[in-house]
Amino acid sequence: MPRLKALLRKDDPFLKPVRLAGNSFPGIWTEMMPKGLFSLRFPEERRATCMNCPKSCYDSFRPDYRCCTYHPRISNFLLGLGSETEAGDRAIDRLLARGMLLPEGMYSTPGQWIDFLDDQQQDSFGSSEKVLCPMLDEKTGYCDVHAFRNAVCSTFFCFSDHGQTGENFWVQVQTLGSQIELVLAQWSLVKAGFDLDRYFKAFDSLASRIHEVSTPHGWTEEALSALWGDWRGREKELMRECAAIITEHREDLWAIANSQVIRESIPFDRAMDTIVPEHLEDEVEGEELEEGEEITLRPSDTWEECLEAHARLWNWPKGTFVLSPNVSFVPNAREDAEEQFYKDKDVFIEYRFAKDQDFEWRLGITQAERDFLKVFDKEGGGRPLDSKIFDAEGALLLPHLQDFLTEMHNRKVLWPKK
Repeated sequence: MPRLKALLRKDDPFLKPVRLAGNSFPGIWTEMMPKGLFSLRFPEERRATCMNCPKSCYDSFRPDYRCCTYHPRISNFLLGLGSETEAGDRAIDRLLARGMLLPEGMYSTPGQWIDFLDDQQQDSFGSSEKVLCPMLDEKTGYCDVHAFRNAVCSTFFCFSDHGQTGENFWVQVQTLGSQIELVLAQWSLVKAGFDLDRYFKAFDSLASRIHEVSTPHGWTEEALSALWGDWRGREKELMRECAAIITEHREDLWAIANSQVIRESIPFDRAMDTIVPEHLEDEVEGEELEEGEEITLRPSDTWEECLEAHARLWNWPKGTFVLSPNVSFVPNAREDAEEQFYKDKDVFIEYRFAKDQDFEWRLGITQAERDFLKVFDKEGGGRPLDSKIFDAEGALLLPHLQDFLTEMHNRKVLWPKK
């Protein structure tokens, strides 16, 4: 019996998603993430529904692509776990055929990175084919490694119930998961007998030829041979061995992630900056490391930032609140695609910064929710966000009143009274 299969348990949680507040996350989160994560109250993110994508319904996203016009960096052990499914195994074969599989996992090329930056500038995310994710089954519209996707894909919600406050929380969770994934990918490679020092030296040497390492679909054969070394031809075997090592140490993953440092090729990263065309420079984010400098931020540090962001997510501030002057309410005519998407909502909140401007955003709500918001009318003096709000008229008609009001506050629908 293959080693990975022998280590996996019957109905192993690593092979199926875990549900948090109605959203699906990789099962491996139950072991690699801090245990306290699962005691947090997560936003439901009711409006970011992937298989009924709101961006496809009333924006420019293609319904068969949605937000999959992006090349995620999927760690080796996640791909190895995914290979236990037929769809996941096929996905690895696609990566191999395109030349997009490196020892650390799925890894896009410098050329593909430039294509992504160009898509960002052209505002074609969600519709472009240039960086369409190889994990997407274009026939079904499903992700072939959905239960094993990375932290970026797992925490991306095109609309957050809590506005910018919600986005800030998910960014912290995303950063935490990404750190852990990268550390464990590199750690498992070493445990598998892969020469990580040689690997990064190969990256260093490719820096001087960075214009020559990409094909239209992946890495060149020369680059792949240099990076894989004597594991070339046994790529899938290495993915599965990394998954086996992670599975074998499942109870220690959080401790392992906090005991290692992330390694990078500084020369290669610097060379990446040199290939960015001038017209795309504004699309580049991040800070450059100095030679020999390491990424010293530990997952435990990021976890503290997650907790701080979570506290801001749900805490009601003190004071009296009124409806924002930027808000207006209009009936849902149920005519265009967006209105049909919210066909079960009778009213739209429209938010605009000036009366003569088009709205910045709008959101469908029920008539009961609209009626309850009247208690915050400025003419009535507004009211505090406190426990007494649950005794207000109409409160019993809203079973998720606290969630709704928190969302209204975080979306700036409710403002502090001046």
